[in-house]
Amino acid sequence: MQIFIYPFLSKFIYRYANIFMTLFLLIIFYTAGSNIDSSLLNLIPFIITALLIYYLNKHYLNLYKLMPYKIEADNEKIKCSKFFFSKKEITIYYSDIVSLSGGIFEGKYSGLMKVCDGKNNICIGFFQSLQDARSLQKIILNKVDRKIYDIAAEKIKRMKVSNTLSAKPQVANKKEDKTF
Repeated sequence: MQIFIYPFLSKFIYRYANIFMTLFLLIIFYTAGSNIDSSLLNLIPFIITALLIYYLNKHYLNLYKLMPYKIEADNEKIKCSKFFFSKKEITIYYSDIVSLSGGIFEGKYSGLMKVCDGKNNICIGFFQSLQDARSLQKIILNKVDRKIYDIAAEKIKRMKVSNTLSAKPQVANKKEDKTF
């Protein structure tokens, strides 16, 4: 059984950055709100700040539900624990996984990777900053159903192909002979 956890800094950011960012945005929100009387144009930063606070907190609430801070993987299942604000433990069997999405599973270099269990109707998520996340990705890809693996492998291949096509060809550094 392999155990995957987040480093201290990543765990701190995923758990508490929302609080600091919301406090900062609330200060801006209050300042923008106090200036609405002088001009209606001041309503624009007020609304934008309110929307930022809403979407930031919505995103973090989703993270709190999806993201375990400890993942244990063996040959049959993934066991997830240490969710934020919760003592729940979730076990997902590889045979029950119906979808892999986000991050490398979608052909992207970063982002939240989601593993969804169709039998129990639950999903978990993890980021690339998880210690040895690449090993967890390999374990999951090796153990899931072949159809799900083929879909994810195709997206990963497309990512690699697009990177090789967009890379600039390197020209050898030639020194010019400037003899007179």
